[in-house]
Amino acid sequence: MANAGRVQATMGIEVGRSRTNGVLLAADGRELARASAEHPPLVARGAVCEHDPEVPWVAFRRVAARLKALVEVELVGLGLAGEAGGLVFLDRAGVPVRPAVAGADRRAGDEARELVRRLAEAGVAPPPGRRLGPCLPAAKILWLAANEPEAAQRVARVLAPKDDVRRRLTGELATDAAEASATGLLDLAGRRWSAPVLEALGLPADLLPEVFEGADVTGRVSVAGAAETGLPEGLPVVAGGTTLACGALAAGLVADGDALAWLEPGAGFLVRIGRPPEAAEEGVEILCDATGGFHRIAEVPIATSPLAWLARELVPEWAQAARAAGIEPEDALLGEAAGAEPGASGLLFLPALDGAAGDPAVPGAWLGLRPDQRRADLARSLVEGLAAALAERTAPLRHARAPREPVRLVGRAATDAAWRVLLAAKLGLALTPLEAGLDAARGAAMLAGVGVGLWSDPAEAVARAAAPAGPVVAVDPQLHAFYRAREPVRARARALLAALEI
Repeated sequence: MANAGRVQATMGIEVGRSRTNGVLLAADGRELARASAEHPPLVARGAVCEHDPEVPWVAFRRVAARLKALVEVELVGLGLAGEAGGLVFLDRAGVPVRPAVAGADRRAGDEARELVRRLAEAGVAPPPGRRLGPCLPAAKILWLAANEPEAAQRVARVLAPKDDVRRRLTGELATDAAEASATGLLDLAGRRWSAPVLEALGLPADLLPEVFEGADVTGRVSVAGAAETGLPEGLPVVAGGTTLACGALAAGLVADGDALAWLEPGAGFLVRIGRPPEAAEEGVEILCDATGGFHRIAEVPIATSPLAWLARELVPEWAQAARAAGIEPEDALLGEAAGAEPGASGLLFLPALDGAAGDPAVPGAWLGLRPDQRRADLARSLVEGLAAALAERTAPLRHARAPREPVRLVGRAATDAAWRVLLAAKLGLALTPLEAGLDAARGAAMLAGVGVGLWSDPAEAVARAAAPAGPVVAVDPQLHAFYRAREPVRARARALLAALEI
């Protein structure tokens, strides 16, 4: 029976790579409380990125306790979000056999190629729209078998980090369709594990948890889970989704054509669709979303932040002075970029593109340097170059079917007014910034609200509780025409750089 003296609320907790974030949402969509806890990786160097499976569980308990302490509510549901691609390897007793492998771990390059070979030999087509690179969980499972056979022999179950938290909280083994689609092992159309792919790779079906939709209740907080976390025994826990899937829902993506762009850190663009395309599209990945649909995604493979590099490494004394004045160097650099003329006095920046997905790495460059150019021109060319790379990489995605405008925008580009205007002109699309960023914890709480009946469906959840957006940034037609005229120059510059074979 509902407690008449307390507000009904759902909790969403995101188990990220190095931080756990949590939020409480009221039944009317208001944000009641927010908390977070750090949990840095155990190892993060080169291609290796691992963490202690116990640490996210400790961080989850800490965040849940903080949320409960901040406001008194009647908690009616919990949703989980988490970084895609990570794996926790468990034995039959539920004990990890080794450190968990994070989503960013890139050691499985050889195994990714082996995976392609095995599928081809078995005559099995890989899941459409999923790049078979070293970050793919399917490749990581093969990596463990090839490199740590003793540990691999003890593995009985494989879970994503957030799903290991679910197991400890409820005793249930479950995952969501968005997480499952990121593994390379899912039949996308059927939203279930692909028996032909598992057979071709020699993986038993019971290695993996059952797949649910994001708002499905996957279990309830157990007696042990309640004792460890302070959460109510019997609290429904819904499947949730990946950071991207839950963040997209929090951004309001629920109808076909709804779109989201992100820039710094990383760069990418996604459009929600109701059903997966029948054939793979070059440069486009297809993943399940958290609401029964799919995301068409195009990303720019930028491994590190060029903006942070320029601000902190190229001009360290200037960056130190900015910090002493209480300004983040990246923000100071963006301020200088806003004061430079479009075109950056003829300076072109081509960002370095990472080859982690199986493609060869492409070096970056500045072209057109002259003695009269200033740091502001370097900064302007950098933000123009990143925006151009996003526009180039996502052109097939945007032109195949026009996304609904305005497109939601997150990342550092969303927080800078001049960069928003520049990016809208580069993409030729109106934008609306979400300065709070990709709020996966909010999306997980929204899914919990749907799962327990606070809201009838994801559309009502979005209407009630989606993250607030800033003013719409329209396309400046003159700036758009200016950048369109420069596209052939940028294409020739990239071809020149490739011909140098640096």
